[in-house]
Amino acid sequence: MLKKFTALLVCALMLTFSVTVNATTYGKDDISKTIDGIISYKAATLKVDDTASLINKLAESTDISETQWYIISLSKYGEDMTAVRESMTKSALKLYEGKSKATDFQRTSLALYACGLNPENVDGKNLLSDGVYNSENVNKQGINAYVYALLSLDCANAKVPSDAKYDREYFIKKIIGLQLSDGGFTLMGNFADTDVTAMCIQALAPYKSDSTVNESIERALSVLSKKQNENGGYSSFGTVNSESVSQVISALVALGIDVQQDDRFIKNGNTLIDNLIRFKNSDGGFAHTENGKSNNIACYQALNSLVDYYKYLNKGSTEIFDFDDTDKNNSKNENSQQDNSGSNTSGSAVNIDSNDKNNSVNTGDITEKHNQNSEEQTQATKADETQSDDENQALVSANDNYEPFTLDSTPDTVASAKTDDNNAIYYISLIGLIAVVVVLIIVRLTVLTVLKKNGEPFRLFGRKKGDK
Repeated sequence: MLKKFTALLVCALMLTFSVTVNATTYGKDDISKTIDGIISYKAATLKVDDTASLINKLAESTDISETQWYIISLSKYGEDMTAVRESMTKSALKLYEGKSKATDFQRTSLALYACGLNPENVDGKNLLSDGVYNSENVNKQGINAYVYALLSLDCANAKVPSDAKYDREYFIKKIIGLQLSDGGFTLMGNFADTDVTAMCIQALAPYKSDSTVNESIERALSVLSKKQNENGGYSSFGTVNSESVSQVISALVALGIDVQQDDRFIKNGNTLIDNLIRFKNSDGGFAHTENGKSNNIACYQALNSLVDYYKYLNKGSTEIFDFDDTDKNNSKNENSQQDNSGSNTSGSAVNIDSNDKNNSVNTGDITEKHNQNSEEQTQATKADETQSDDENQALVSANDNYEPFTLDSTPDTVASAKTDDNNAIYYISLIGLIAVVVVLIIVRLTVLTVLKKNGEPFRLFGRKKGDK
């Protein structure tokens, strides 16, 4: 009986500590097939048969943020998005009819550029001016607006007029000023959120040659490495999900990091790609949580990140908002930057156009070193930009596609999950359990030895009937 018990215990411990040591390496053809699967899934949900028909169908709903993200990703993948231009123009002009958020202008600007239109001249409207550098509400949405302000400016290689309210350096300073003491970023709370941290890296990546920006990025990378789960994935506000993995993949691509090769982002042999594929369903779509149903948000975020990685493998591209079939500033608008020679790639120098308020990012002036930021400075920065209330933040997270939350997230889950320490708790509990089992085995063996010495029979559950 003792031998059986010990053997079972050893097997249990071996299973507990067993890990996958040989991860699958996915080449560009594998990534391309997965991308095609997502596109086919989306086509099936819209009841069309091919990509061309899908694009025509998307033209019917360009007011929807989800559609705009599909337009962006399909364009990055090299698809011809001419069919959505007329509809995207109408959607852009509709932004002026209501109280649209800055992030609505910024996302729409990316989608306009993705289909070959100039966001700085849409029937005389300049979305980059109204949604970014002269925006009336860019300071009302917190870090999301700053992140996508930079991304939309850099996507279009836009010049910022000298008399503009805000320039690139302003947004860089705002982002870095909100970096938490643990090195990450978040929409709310005091602990790093995976998605927001990855998004900030995406925005800062083109400026990494600046020492202060680079320091901020390295601190953010460190926290992302530490937060990665043992199976290669991530959690956001307490939920293990695919969207967080997607955001990190795009962030690393923006820095020229191969997500299947960098040891900082490989856990127990599991890469980010390995983990993301765990959320893939047989219908080609991706789920929010493992073994869940295919989910629209999970699908377009997986599509976006996989296209980024495919372009990195295929062409070495690190520009995550680069559209192959769209010439930079094809309308030659006077506010557009005509010279694209300063386009940033991994390791390139930072070049901000001379018409910006500052010729380059001022290393010493972006922010005082992050480690020297006092709590008072942090609170002052937050107070300056949170003119909207917590409810507006919740609306951003629930409805705006730049957010880390998904539609089934609630503010309650955000408040209750301040940190992703679930792994630590698990391992502490596991170690405690093993220690208890070891002690019990030692006690049992000791008792058995004593009983044998005394010539008494050993019974696991007391005396057998008939024993004296």
